[in-house]
Amino acid sequence: MTLKQSIAQELKVTREKFFALLDSIPEADYSLPTDNPAWTVGDILYHITLGPHALAFEIWMIIHARGLFQFGMNTFPSKFFNKVNARFARRGNRINRQMLIKAYEAGHASVRSSLRRTREEQMKLSVVYPADLEEMLAGECSVERLFHYVKNHFEAHAKQIRKLR
Repeated sequence: MTLKQSIAQELKVTREKFFALLDSIPEADYSLPTDNPAWTVGDILYHITLGPHALAFEIWMIIHARGLFQFGMNTFPSKFFNKVNARFARRGNRINRQMLIKAYEAGHASVRSSLRRTREEQMKLSVVYPADLEEMLAGECSVERLFHYVKNHFEAHAKQIRKLR
């Protein structure tokens, strides 16, 4: 199995796990609080759906505009990124199962498209992520590592949700 085939399989399994998690949570529970008082269960579920799409963009930036991307990460403080991230993820009462399905499918399609367009030799291209931006990506981060982050990001938040149940 090639690296790209292995990643494609990992993305498929992560998608299946997301839908299994979604099936296990009644919509009535979306408004429940989490261990982060600013986020509800629904907010976290929606946040998970944003990950693949955002990563597809970051992968494109590393491949096509690495210097600009690195400059942006070094210039804009992590606090700014985290505020924007939180604003996008918080949807309050507007979060429902159909919306989550549609959002995840769009992100999944985007990252799968990125994978198809990425050449094997591009998997090693990298930038340095600031430690305070995202702990799991801190340091030298390759395109390959970003593809794997779809799974790691999902698993971290799924664990957070399961802990509440």
